[in-house]
Amino acid sequence: MIWKEVVCLGDSLTYGARDEYGRSYPAELARILTDETGETWFCHNCGVNGDTSSDVLRRCWRVFASHPKVRLVTLLVGTNDVAVPMPLEIYRDNLLQIIAAARIHGMHVILGELPPAGFHPGVLGRQDALGAYSAEVRRVAGELGLATCSFDGLAEHLVDGLHFGHEGYLRMARMWADALLRLGRAGAA
Repeated sequence: MIWKEVVCLGDSLTYGARDEYGRSYPAELARILTDETGETWFCHNCGVNGDTSSDVLRRCWRVFASHPKVRLVTLLVGTNDVAVPMPLEIYRDNLLQIIAAARIHGMHVILGELPPAGFHPGVLGRQDALGAYSAEVRRVAGELGLATCSFDGLAEHLVDGLHFGHEGYLRMARMWADALLRLGRAGAA
C-alpha cells in the first residue's frame, strides 16, 4: 500500500464525542492500520461536533487543500441532518459536492453509513430517517463506484443514545480499517 494518511471528515462521531479517554475512531484507525500494514499511518481528525452535511460542505475545500498529499477520505455525516431535519435531496447534493471537492483534490472517498441511534433528543422520533439517510449513502456510493462502511452492531456501545464510548469508537475504527484494507487489496489486484 502507498497510502499513509487519511482525512477523517465528519461530525461528533468522527470527533470522538463522549469517548471517556478523549480518543476517537481516527486515532484508533491510525493505530490499527499501522499495526496491520507495518507502515506508519496518521488519520487527521476533521470532525466537528454538531456539523450537518451543509456545514461539512462549507469547510471541506479548506480541509482538503490543507492536506495536499492525502489520497484517502472517510466521510461520516448525517446524524445532525436527521435532527434538523434536512431534506434528503439536500443531504444527497451535499454528499455529491463534498465528494466532487475531494476528487478535484485527487482524493478517494469512502462513505460511512449512519450508525444506529437510541433514545436521544436529537433524533427522537426520527430513528427511521437514519435508515433513509444510510440508503442514500449507499445509493450515492453505488452511482459513483465508492466503497461504504456499515456500522451495524454498534448499538450496545452507545453511551447517550447517539455517541459511543471508547469501546464503540474502537469497534468503529476496526470497521473503517476493514473497509480501507479491502480497498487497498482491490487496488493492488
